[in-house]
Amino acid sequence: MYEEYWKLNIRPFHNMPDPKFFYHSAQHDEALMKMTYTVTENMGGALLTGAYGCGKTLLSRILLQQIGKANASISCAVQPGMTPLDLLRSIARAMTEGALPTERSSLMADALLEIIEKALTENKRDGKHTVLVVDEAHMLDNQAVLEMLRLLLNFQSSDGFLMTLLLLGHLELAERVAGVKQLAQRIPITCTLSQFDNADTAKYIQARLAVAGREEPLFQDEAIKLIFRNSGGIPRRINTLCDVSLALGYAQKVERIDTNLVLEASEKFGVT
Repeated sequence: MYEEYWKLNIRPFHNMPDPKFFYHSAQHDEALMKMTYTVTENMGGALLTGAYGCGKTLLSRILLQQIGKANASISCAVQPGMTPLDLLRSIARAMTEGALPTERSSLMADALLEIIEKALTENKRDGKHTVLVVDEAHMLDNQAVLEMLRLLLNFQSSDGFLMTLLLLGHLELAERVAGVKQLAQRIPITCTLSQFDNADTAKYIQARLAVAGREEPLFQDEAIKLIFRNSGGIPRRINTLCDVSLALGYAQKVERIDTNLVLEASEKFGVT
């Protein structure tokens, strides 16, 4: 809508986990390094937690992009209230590209575990290590489901795990995993993403503008400080405030984004 007016090639603050907009903050780079190490060293798993909107999903996509075709990457969709059997079905479906048997007896836990083990073994035989990403894992809110994840990490060969498990979720996930000691022991790597400070907020905004084709600053310094305060330094909220501010600036035909526009955007977004 406003791209041509601001001399942008694309929308810079669209809230989608697009790898080209990945911002290399110190904490994001550290988490990426730890998770990459977990996969390349064939460890059992890693835990990535953080506040809502801090970039966990985007970071996992960068990771999968970097580890490339030497690994079989699988993502599992988590739903609230999942049972252990629901989880197994979701994982088996992802590993077999949806080709599950229709007989009810073949969809019970033992049969599903056999399907998953067969897929893991075939990947191993083909020279690929399996990486399972479970996003929004904080929604797995009962111990039985977490125990089932532990069972999956029992699939091992003589030289290590057949699968690396990457759990992504809100901060409370770490406490839940710690409550299942045998699972926690198999997930030795933990990372946490927190909100940006004022300096990183400013760099983040400019970095996204640069990716979108704009090198000259669009936001006044005081406007960026206000974006930081009103967003709490959370990337997803920063994106929303910046996007709405640019839309308002376009509508009002201003030259740069000032605090008045950010205040108006904050009110429309419900952040004051």
